[in-house]
Amino acid sequence: MYLLGPLLIALASLIIAGLTYLYFGVVLPMMAGTNWIVTLEDYEVYQHGGAPSLSTISISNDGTNHNNHPISTTKSILLALTTPTGIFHTALVSFFLINVTYNYYKCVTTSNTGPCYDSVVRELATVTNFDYPETEEELIQCKRALEQNIAAKLECRRRELLAAAAVRDTANDDASTQKQQQQQKPIIPRIHNWQLLSPTEWSYCRFSKQPKPPRSHYDHVTKSLVLNMDHYCPWMFNCVGFFNYRFFVNFLFFTVTGLFYGAGISLRPFLYLGGSEYREQIRVSRDAATAASGGGGGGGGESASEASLRRVAMYTVRHLESNSFIPTPNERTAIALGFMICLCLGCAVGCLLVFHLYLTVSAQTTIEFHGNWAKRRKKKGWTNPYSAGSWKRNWEMVYGTRYHYFRSGSNDNTGDEENGSTDVTNHHDDQHSYRGLWGILMAMMPSNREPEFLPFPFDGVLIRRKNREVDKKVDEEMTESCPGLHLSMDNGDDDDDDEDVIGVFQKKKKKSSSPLADTNLIERHNASGLTDRTGRNTPRGEELMV
Repeated sequence: MYLLGPLLIALASLIIAGLTYLYFGVVLPMMAGTNWIVTLEDYEVYQHGGAPSLSTISISNDGTNHNNHPISTTKSILLALTTPTGIFHTALVSFFLINVTYNYYKCVTTSNTGPCYDSVVRELATVTNFDYPETEEELIQCKRALEQNIAAKLECRRRELLAAAAVRDTANDDASTQKQQQQQKPIIPRIHNWQLLSPTEWSYCRFSKQPKPPRSHYDHVTKSLVLNMDHYCPWMFNCVGFFNYRFFVNFLFFTVTGLFYGAGISLRPFLYLGGSEYREQIRVSRDAATAASGGGGGGGGESASEASLRRVAMYTVRHLESNSFIPTPNERTAIALGFMICLCLGCAVGCLLVFHLYLTVSAQTTIEFHGNWAKRRKKKGWTNPYSAGSWKRNWEMVYGTRYHYFRSGSNDNTGDEENGSTDVTNHHDDQHSYRGLWGILMAMMPSNREPEFLPFPFDGVLIRRKNREVDKKVDEEMTESCPGLHLSMDNGDDDDDDEDVIGVFQKKKKKSSSPLADTNLIERHNASGLTDRTGRNTPRGEELMV
């Protein structure tokens, strides 16, 4: 496995490089209509707007005409890039290539351990009221308590299964069958520890020897505990999880789009392979070579007919200016191989993309999908506990809700004039949030940002992380430009008698005239819990945005 990963990464890089070379070396001159320019004389004719003549057919002889020397491949590519068609298609191909390369690189290099993992785990411990061990003694006590909890749950589940098996045996009226079943030991299906826990319950990982957060699994290849583990991908030599799942979905999307785009632009040359136009192009080049080589004998006692046959055999098939999409015999293999790779890989990776888009909008991982499928069949009306309530919120759980690295603008905290109250949300955040199809596309653009929310919601509410390194500068700028912004974590004490912070704020808004008074009011009512980005109270961990 440790050797297969680097080999598959090298193979994937080779495929990307090969398709890139195929586009620039073969397909681009075809679409630009400049592939008939192969000699300096052709280039001079193209510059003067004339048409190529048959005398410019390249013959592999020792002639002294320097204008028949072929132009370099680089010059041919640059010539194609001077046309509007070449510029348009190259811009699109470059867009796909940059996104595919960047997201593939991030999938390979993003680590599921380190300071980011420790930060998220401690935030989860705060939100779920779990005392995360900091010392060796605390770790030993935590391990003992978690293992006892798992053992008790496992024993309870086994008793339930044995009782259910006994009920089935009793319901059987066949005496002989009952006797046979009593002699056989009931078969208990294998039960995983994570199947016994509640959605927000912690356990202990005996492989990594540390507390195991909810939705996490141990990867035996990378030997790490992975949050929201989806699967191990040998093509990336890494495990796809919480920190690189966005890069993985982006990689699939841009790969599929780029492959189908490549199949589309190479379809027309592929259809010409073996057709009448392909054979006609070869015949025209052969006739032109015969006309250019006639009337002279060869050296060394070679007759005129023998020299003519030798030169015809060494002719070069040229593209026709009337139809630049007809490939030559030298391009035939590249066009056929490139089209089939784009089409086949596009269909295969496309199926994987559809599946992961479904997992994204339904807030599932590949591991959870199989378990949830069985739960839906056993229990009607079962709902995913990790879903935020809608496909949009589940999408935001992976891609976030706002642009990052933006500079705060003017203060636009405007209230609801009809109701006479102000919504307690951060309008700087709303101005830079993702909206519509264009927002979805912008959310998928290359970005080094960390996940914005914690790995799963609480009571359907997304909890925004506090320790994102990427957004420290953003939060500082927002705080400076918006004095009413209050960021804090609660102390874990829940008080059901406290008034709703939003309701109190809306009642007191008309009485207070200064932002400082509003801020103090929010701080007084923020002890029992914070609010999410829509102004709702959350169990804990979300920021209150003004």
